[in-house]
Amino acid sequence: MSRYSFILILALSFFPSFAQKAQIKVGYDYEVSNGSHVRKDDYILLSGTEVSIFYNPIALWMDINSKDDAACQAYGAMASALQEAGRWDEVPNRSVSMYIFKDFVKQDQTVYDDYNDQFAKYNEPFQEMQWEVVADSAKIILGYECLMAKTAYHGRDWTAWFAPEIPVQDGPWKFTGLPGLILMATESQGMHSFTANGIEATEQEIPGMVRDDWYHKEDRIKYLQGKYRHLQDPFADLAGGNLPGNAKVFVNGRETTVEEVRNQSRKELDSGYDFLETDYHK
Repeated sequence: MSRYSFILILALSFFPSFAQKAQIKVGYDYEVSNGSHVRKDDYILLSGTEVSIFYNPIALWMDINSKDDAACQAYGAMASALQEAGRWDEVPNRSVSMYIFKDFVKQDQTVYDDYNDQFAKYNEPFQEMQWEVVADSAKIILGYECLMAKTAYHGRDWTAWFAPEIPVQDGPWKFTGLPGLILMATESQGMHSFTANGIEATEQEIPGMVRDDWYHKEDRIKYLQGKYRHLQDPFADLAGGNLPGNAKVFVNGRETTVEEVRNQSRKELDSGYDFLETDYHK
């Protein structure tokens, strides 16, 4: 058994749940195309009759570990061994850590998101997302015939493909409200997309938020504005924003410099990168 597997098994013993079981488990590829660079992250949707959770499995695994000293020590040993072997990219990190909890009874969702130790949560009603189903449209995804629907949501225009054969009004990220499971969603600029890579029936329990104690209630717009300021200069809040460019810092366990981090942020912004939602630009 690998050390990674051992930590995961250990962590699952501390896994809180809503005491509700999912009916379906869906894996999604979340892709961000930023200039010539494409980043792909894994997400999972566990959807039941009353609630669902959309999460990154590595982030959840690390958040569970954070509550147990033995798991933290095992992770530290694993990370050190990989770093010493020059295998930095294999060290699990929490760089993709957004959670979406949907409540189909209350018809709203709770979003948990963070950046640079700023942890925020906020609620949104489902009715903010309104769909228009496109007639005479069809696409086969994972063997299911899907129909097209469109929505304008929080600054972006989205096209989604849903499978009426799977009568689950759910999907990746915040998407919900169509008469079938959403298997693909892309926004009009081609920067962000979600694509299902696997579906299975399940009776897995749907977890609650592992580290709710880290988060505080925040206005969505204010949170995104702060996140964007951080992207413009990740060190603006340190030393009055006057950290020297050659200062050494660690990012996801890798040593780099302040200027290199700032240059990477500038490249992202220069290429037109923006978040999933853009209506915070006011």
